[in-house]
Amino acid sequence: MTPRDLLSLAVSSCVDAASLLRDVPVIVSPKGTFDQVSNADVEVEAFLRSALVTGAPGSAVVGEELGSASAPVTWFVDPIDGTRNFVRGLPLSCISVAAAVDGVLVAGCVLDPFRDELFTAAVGVPFSVRSTGLVIAPGVSPRPLVLTDIPLPGSPYTGEMELLGSLLEVADVRRVYSTALSLAWVAAGRADAAANIGVFPWDTAAGAVLVREAGGEFRSVAANAFVAGRGEIVDWLTTRVKGIVS
Repeated sequence: MTPRDLLSLAVSSCVDAASLLRDVPVIVSPKGTFDQVSNADVEVEAFLRSALVTGAPGSAVVGEELGSASAPVTWFVDPIDGTRNFVRGLPLSCISVAAAVDGVLVAGCVLDPFRDELFTAAVGVPFSVRSTGLVIAPGVSPRPLVLTDIPLPGSPYTGEMELLGSLLEVADVRRVYSTALSLAWVAAGRADAAANIGVFPWDTAAGAVLVREAGGEFRSVAANAFVAGRGEIVDWLTTRVKGIVS
């Protein structure tokens, strides 16, 4: 399957999965000290796994809730990125699916079910946004706009509060608590950069494809952090995030 084929399968699977959210009563359980999981996370991931592997026989899935496997074609699935927002009814979460071929990310899809916005890109397929709501063309602000959840509760790292304080001096900062949605917004030009610590491959895979295919940079920092975006703020953030996690 080509990257375009994989993207098409990801999109159709995400759209069908989003319809499940309208009918699933949300039951929430704790997941560690600071995190939560809902039955909707599990049901949507199970649906996506079935749809993706059926559509691409022999492929494997790396998912947040139901385990990981690898194959020449590997899917990275986050059924609800931003669960803590979702369970409170805050419209800041999304469904995220990416495809990798022989370890290289080639297609990504992020679907915001609240705004009915679909962000897509693949190798050979330009970044695009499909939205049925109000869309404002991104303007220019005096300072870069940065999306970050640093510091997260319970983080084992020191220096995150200092980073946030320094960042507030040079940029406008928004805290979204959905990494995939933040990356989609960076790809769309709604923010200049995003950075987070304590992330997993399913958090970033689709967004990394979107940002790169939209002409931005996605930089992995150590094993569990990233910086993405455009402009000088990317270098500024990369240096400081490296200083925390390295």
